[in-house]
Amino acid sequence: MKRILITGASGMLGATLVHELSKYYDVFATGNTSFKEEPERYMKFDLSSPSYESLIDWANPDIIIHSGALTNGNFCNQNPSLAFDVNGVSMKKFLDKTSDNVKIIYISTDAVFPSTLSMANEKDCANPENVYGKSKELGEFFLKNSDREFTIIRTTIVGLNLNSDKQGFVEWIINSSLKKEQIGLFEDVLFTPISIWDLTNEINFLISNNQVNSEILHIGSTNSCTKYDFGIALLKELNIDDSVVNKSSILNFSDRAKRCTDQTMETKHYREKYSRKLPDLADTIKSIKENYNE
Repeated sequence: MKRILITGASGMLGATLVHELSKYYDVFATGNTSFKEEPERYMKFDLSSPSYESLIDWANPDIIIHSGALTNGNFCNQNPSLAFDVNGVSMKKFLDKTSDNVKIIYISTDAVFPSTLSMANEKDCANPENVYGKSKELGEFFLKNSDREFTIIRTTIVGLNLNSDKQGFVEWIINSSLKKEQIGLFEDVLFTPISIWDLTNEINFLISNNQVNSEILHIGSTNSCTKYDFGIALLKELNIDDSVVNKSSILNFSDRAKRCTDQTMETKHYREKYSRKLPDLADTIKSIKENYNE
């Protein structure tokens, strides 16, 4: 049975990866905090640590899924050295401390692309405009210039946290609406979100079919929407009153870390190469509903 080390296991995607992939593989999880729902095989570990020896000796992985990252754009802008260390230099540390036969799946982001692109594909040049995007591009750089078998997955995820200490975008929309708190969602920001459960399914497909082929893949929704349209569609599917949701503009937040208004990515290459049917927006919303009702 393959041994898989999953980073970011206290976060939204990482926790779901651990929960689902443990059904098929020998999974070892690590995150930067302890939490009530943490899995049995879990090591609290700081990715900015100078030494990864204890983590690698403990997990002894065949595959590393590196989903751990600092993702808050404002925090990354305010703490660039830490962001580059955790999001980018961590990849070099994994490469240095593991043998050449250890495969790596790196979760990257739409934030590596500039504002001028729409439905960016894998051949488009990365040119990030904020520290978060630059730090993730650095992680990509180390992998692309290594002799390792790897897959870089650029994606935009939505979902629900297994870690009850955390609240993400979806939970913020739901909880605010249930509490009748007024919120604003950007009507001028486009994205192609995929649920954490659907992305986990695609990662499992790649692993189970030995398709870690030293490449970059865009995996996301097959169609785009605004953040506002996403929020309204989500609440309607959950039968939650959406009257507290207002249209907002990213241009009104000048103190916010710069993000593109068009964060969309094209998934055609992945779908055609591997004959995969990826979800559209309606599928993504339904996936959230199914897991919200569990």
